[in-house]
Amino acid sequence: MKSIEDWDALKSVIEEKKRIEEPVEGREIPKGFMINKTDLAIIKTLLRNGKSSLRDLRKDTHRSRISVYLSIRRLKKLSLIDENKHLIELKKNSLVNVIANLFNENFSFEKLLGERLLVLQSLMDWKGPDQIAVECDISTPSVYRYLRELKSLIKRANKRYKLREGKKGLIELLKLVKDQIEVSSETFQIWSSSDGRLLKTTNAVNGALTAFSRFPEFDVDYSSDYYYYYVPRKELSLEEIFVHSLRCAEDDKMLSKIKEFYIKNDERMDIFSIDELVLRFNVVDPWLDLEAYIMDMMARKDNSEDSELYYLSPENTFLSKSLSNTLGDTLECEEIMKKEELSWEMLFHEYVLQQRYPDFRWKAIISRLQILEQRTGIKIPIINKLSNIYLERVILKAIKEPMTVNELRRELNISEYRIRNTLSRMVKKGFIQRIETKPLKFTTSVSY
Repeated sequence: MKSIEDWDALKSVIEEKKRIEEPVEGREIPKGFMINKTDLAIIKTLLRNGKSSLRDLRKDTHRSRISVYLSIRRLKKLSLIDENKHLIELKKNSLVNVIANLFNENFSFEKLLGERLLVLQSLMDWKGPDQIAVECDISTPSVYRYLRELKSLIKRANKRYKLREGKKGLIELLKLVKDQIEVSSETFQIWSSSDGRLLKTTNAVNGALTAFSRFPEFDVDYSSDYYYYYVPRKELSLEEIFVHSLRCAEDDKMLSKIKEFYIKNDERMDIFSIDELVLRFNVVDPWLDLEAYIMDMMARKDNSEDSELYYLSPENTFLSKSLSNTLGDTLECEEIMKKEELSWEMLFHEYVLQQRYPDFRWKAIISRLQILEQRTGIKIPIINKLSNIYLERVILKAIKEPMTVNELRRELNISEYRIRNTLSRMVKKGFIQRIETKPLKFTTSVSY
């Protein structure tokens, strides 16, 4: 092994090791950026002293040469520091200014160390502990520990957490860190959840090409300097590619290409599947606007008399349309909700009766009702009851063999607290039995 006698030798050894270990194919983008105690010590030293040599930084921070070198490389990537003639100094930019302001306000930067920064970045929106755990790839007990440590920075409501609005400097810092990581890697995170992310990048990524990057395969011409990926890599359905494009759209030109994509491939796509996906990717309005556009275009082409079958009650019409896997029926349900006072209890019993039919799709129907509630702003009081029935059915189907809560969470992609609540309810009803193992397992012999 080469001896490490100076900083240049140290750099060459590390960079050579990096070249050997770096994969040739597309790389995975890290979920987030973490700073350690050495990073923080260097930043504080430079805020106090201005320019410093590498030797002085090592002396002032009481860290090893390799720790200081790795921190400097990481801080350079974040565009926090510059190196000129072997002197290190903080850059003059918005990110450094925010850090300096927080430093002057005696902000405790120790709250940003390690996984705490990931947790805080995830709390830009309301989230539950389970969602934070999976999104940040850390354990749920660790999340609860960090939430206790960070309680002065966050607020809680209905078992969900979010950054306090008054922490403007911290919020600006978290946004700037995210933006700088994206710019430095030329990779922009468009959407993320506990089990996947949508990325726009100029790099090759270890994921599945999606959205506009797949349009040429389906006879829609589209070219861009960027690639669109879903991470982790998986086989994507046509519906997923379509909904990903809705989420990635930035202008009217892109929306025009999405309309072309849908029109050319509509017969191959399942409306119920799209409904489920637009909820997950939070693109309900763009999807329903596109539905309205296509329905209007079809109406202009078809001058025939309206032959719709009218039922005796608004509830029957709503039930029929909500169960229909046809473009435009969600829009008709929306109009009924705006005009009529529906009997939701009657509709609930009708939906429950429908489960006897083999083609009844519980999740799709619940997704459609959630879309309608979100679109109209009208509360649909039966959604939770239908969701409880659906959860009980999928859990009963899954635990023919004994399973733990975590195994169920991974298989069903449902939050831990919802699974635990449903399991407790099912044990009380006698649908399942609890096995006193460590960890606890659940199973059933009940046919449901």
